Amino acid sequence: MVDVGSGCGRLVLYAGLTRSDNWDVTGIEIGQQLHLLAVNSLQRGINEDLFKSGDVVVDNNASSSAEESSQLTFYNGNVLPGKDPYFQNTQSDNDTIQSILSQANLLFAYSTVWETDSAQSFNPDIGAMVLSSKWSQTLASTCQNGAVAITTDRVLNPDDGWKLLDRMDVDNPSVWGSVGYISMLQK
Repeated sequence: MVDVGSGCGRLVLYAGLTRSDNWDVTGIEIGQQLHLLAVNSLQRGINEDLFKSGDVVVDNNASSSAEESSQLTFYNGNVLPGKDPYFQNTQSDNDTIQSILSQANLLFAYSTVWETDSAQSFNPDIGAMVLSSKWSQTLASTCQNGAVAITTDRVLNPDDGWKLLDRMDVDNPSVWGSVGYISMLQK
């Protein structure tokens, strides 16, 4: 599983604590401070024997190599390749992150504040706000066929191969409720 925009790492850490030993979970966060919170929380978990040090990679940047047997990994980097005025990946960072995404069979993105598609911000056929093409296209071109993505409050664009499987209304007091969208990539 890959948590895109993993923030302080809550979902990655929860999955690591509650799932089997053979379940790899990776968090990718663009914000340095949030990434460091995740890494520090993971280190506290190791210190308190919640995680085995051999099962995690405490990684402050995407250019470091991860071990194949790792269960939990955090990367500080940008999922979107190319130019970004706020965060620049090296080519090595891009390659590492794109490789992680290409192997993922499950993605999660708390995408409530991510921009919508400028051409069609709301799709009346599926009754949802549509994520911008930079997200839908990047994930579609990188992820493997059959990958499942769970997004919040915005759906991945069906025009890019993302088939909406289900939607779920959930309590989220910080934004007066949310909708979870479950999509599958069908290339």
